[in-house]
Amino acid sequence: MTVLPSQKLTISQVFLSLAAGLMLFLLPNDAKNQIVEEGPGEAYIFLISLVISSVLFIITKRYEAVGLSLFTMALLNAISFFFEIVIGFSEDSPDYWPDLNKYRVLGCFLLWFVPFMFCIVIRVLATGSRDNNDTRRDFAGFMSSGIKSLLILYVVIIVFKLIMPSRPGQENRELVLMIFERIGGCINGSIENGFSYICWHCIVLAPLSFYLAVLVPKFKIWHVAIISAILGLAIEVMQYILATASACTDDILMLMVGALLGILIKHGINKLRSVITKGEDNNMLSFEYSHLDIKPKGEAQVLTED
Repeated sequence: MTVLPSQKLTISQVFLSLAAGLMLFLLPNDAKNQIVEEGPGEAYIFLISLVISSVLFIITKRYEAVGLSLFTMALLNAISFFFEIVIGFSEDSPDYWPDLNKYRVLGCFLLWFVPFMFCIVIRVLATGSRDNNDTRRDFAGFMSSGIKSLLILYVVIIVFKLIMPSRPGQENRELVLMIFERIGGCINGSIENGFSYICWHCIVLAPLSFYLAVLVPKFKIWHVAIISAILGLAIEVMQYILATASACTDDILMLMVGALLGILIKHGINKLRSVITKGEDNNMLSFEYSHLDIKPKGEAQVLTED
């Protein structure tokens, strides 16, 4: 089998990607300086991150360049957050403790989501000359970088937001075993910010299940149910032991919903791509491209599989 060699990014494309990643990393602070209100600030982040990723793609014409910018942004966020924690412990003062508030969490998510979905949409709609072995290998490289960047941001958010205390010395230990008690309180309004509480817990495992579904294409829904239940239980136990949040049975149920959502998104995107290509490309969201072969000389270079 003859396989087209993978094309590496040129030096100029690498520098452009690194610069774009740095711009994405700095974007939330810039938005905060430009706009005080959170809603318009998040809209600003959405718009500018879309502009940065689209301009980078138009200049380089490479999915992988966008993936490298995502990885750079995620790595800079993780390093920055690590140093904030170190300073917080060394100063031993809440004033120096990193504040992972809703704006910052949504900002990190948008910085990854907008460029990632931009490339996903472009790839889903790719046909003709824009759909060949080179572009599919390029997209596989983007998927690898994009998913790694998602995992970096996800670990930072999960560890600090769900496991570590919001402030040094802060304790919040509570055990709620009655099923649907917390969900019912959120719905009837007896729990403050109940809608946000449900939304947060119903999406928090979605990135992880999406990551696992891409990494393991044979990932089934029952795998999601088992893994998400174990992870949800582990998170709630850690919260109770460390006294960082209330441990609740309903939280585990909502976490399982989020895990199901992640795998459904992955299968939905692949199904849409399969419909557009009439079944030729039914696993677009994949790290692998070793199965791609070259058509005989003179024919269009499209996907063939062993």
